[in-house]
Amino acid sequence: MTEEIPKATRVSKKLELAEVVSRYLPDEVESLAIGGMHMHNNPMALIREVVRQKKRIKRLITSPAACINADLLIGAGLVEEIVTAYVGFEHLGLAPAFRRFAQEGKLKVYEIDELTLILGLKAASNGQPFAALSPALAFSDVSKFSPEFYKPITNPFNGQPAFACPPIKPQIAFIAVQQGDEYGNGIFKGAPFIDREMMFAAETVLLQIEQLTPSEQVTRNPLQVTVPGMKVSAVVAARFGCHPTSCHRVYHYDEEHLKLYLQMAATAEGFEEYLQKYIIGYSEEEYLKRTQSRTL
Repeated sequence: MTEEIPKATRVSKKLELAEVVSRYLPDEVESLAIGGMHMHNNPMALIREVVRQKKRIKRLITSPAACINADLLIGAGLVEEIVTAYVGFEHLGLAPAFRRFAQEGKLKVYEIDELTLILGLKAASNGQPFAALSPALAFSDVSKFSPEFYKPITNPFNGQPAFACPPIKPQIAFIAVQQGDEYGNGIFKGAPFIDREMMFAAETVLLQIEQLTPSEQVTRNPLQVTVPGMKVSAVVAARFGCHPTSCHRVYHYDEEHLKLYLQMAATAEGFEEYLQKYIIGYSEEEYLKRTQSRTL
């Protein structure tokens, strides 16, 4: 009679929001990548908790188009430098805190083009020493403004000039998905943007899940699981966690609240008032009640 081999016990990665941030983020983070793009799929619950715990960020790495996810951290005075292609609110206007801190010299801005940002993350995820870039960058001033990310090289195949950028490897990445399980398996039900590149490039991935469901429902169709649990360090269930940005196929962005934020964040005093009214001293549940959003 053969002895039955016991099944291995799987360890849940689900933690409460405050514990995820306190456990995985040191007081000063070397580099943090934040997922989402424009006013969509921003991991705002995690970002608001960073503001509550006042974790400082030496380098913030964004998608090719950041929004309130970056602006909130910058306005809170937590970011030393940023690697980005754009920070703004699409048709609603520019990002007020980002603009103010950059103009006042309180924020070091590494402005790089969108493709370089993507290829730099891909290079990190693939373990490459650098990424090759188009020689057409010679006709742009972007390489002059952020020379740390653009080095002229010679194409070894034809001897023609080209450019290279270093791998962009975040210490930690915040990623938001629409559905996932307690073991870190996640499903993007909308556009993943470059969140997967961030995820595979980062040393530590913290996953914000809109709808936490049993693992059998998530892994029933393996092809839909685009976030492998083996890459995720911790999971936080955050219903409406992307607010005031959208969560694809779940809810739209809250334009009314975004306009309110832009109005209040136009000045340093107004920004502080926003923090005290909605974030500091309030849980995520209290934040959602205080916003009184019709979107939700």
